Amino acid sequence: MSKAQDILSTAERLFDYQGFHATGIDQIVREAQVTPRTLYRHFHSKEHLIFQVLKERELRFFRKLQQCIENKENSIPNWVAVFNELENWFTEESDRGCLFLRALAEYRHKETEIVQTVLTHKQRTLEFLMGQFAQTSPDHSKDKAESLMLIIEGTVALAPVIGGKAAIQRASKLAQQLLQPITHPLLH
Repeated sequence: MSKAQDILSTAERLFDYQGFHATGIDQIVREAQVTPRTLYRHFHSKEHLIFQVLKERELRFFRKLQQCIENKENSIPNWVAVFNELENWFTEESDRGCLFLRALAEYRHKETEIVQTVLTHKQRTLEFLMGQFAQTSPDHSKDKAESLMLIIEGTVALAPVIGGKAAIQRASKLAQQLLQPITHPLLH
């Protein structure tokens, strides 16, 4: 692993556990076992480091979502595969809430590329979901994607409170009620 990757991984872990403002450059340097000079050679400021952490996390997130869609069984709807991957994300990555929204909360007072990165990430997530629904129900893809996005955002927000597994299970039931076609017993 390169020094830049060591710094990114360490910074992401610390930002996730402690927050952005609470995590100092000295701690990142110490835990990544690099010098301040090495850190600043790769990242010219703490904000630049945060920006890069968010970009790397977004790439990893979308790569995992795309893989889960590609590897799912044909009988499973895409949104179910997305929820399965979110459960994996909570287990493997973090169930401490959305790192992007926490960045927005801490940096909203500034107009920075961090804020823009967060907003762009949320828009890309919505577009990803719209793309999944466009394949099966193009007339309602935007509505369904927005509804699913609300459920996902609520799930991520509630995960630190009740645990990732419990949050995703409850969210999956809610999504199923919302997204499954309604069958009327009289029509059968």
